[in-house]
Amino acid sequence: MPTRYEVKITCPITGCPGQGKLNGWVCAPDGGTMYVDEDGYLSCYSNNHRAKIIYWRFDCGDRSSGSKHNYHKYQSPDLEGFTHGLAVGLPHFGVAEAVWLTKLIQAVEAQFR
Repeated sequence: MPTRYEVKITCPITGCPGQGKLNGWVCAPDGGTMYVDEDGYLSCYSNNHRAKIIYWRFDCGDRSSGSKHNYHKYQSPDLEGFTHGLAVGLPHFGVAEAVWLTKLIQAVEAQFR
């Protein structure tokens, strides 16, 4: 079973003003905390909703002028947006080891190829 850590990243949608704000994320269907594992999967606390990162859509809640979330609430990330959010959030993964982080980064890159 992969090791999961709570997702704390900025909005992964390229160009969103929410890219400057670190967020904890929740699963819309059940309201549970979201987690990421080294295989590049996101899942909610219960693990009832689990899929590769590329299949998830995000809503940071930003509704300011120019926000992409004004037109379509949930947006799919691209590689640039997700890796930016991940890079800002990496220090907040705390106990995650370098090997775990390396596997995650490689898995994310593979998904977006």
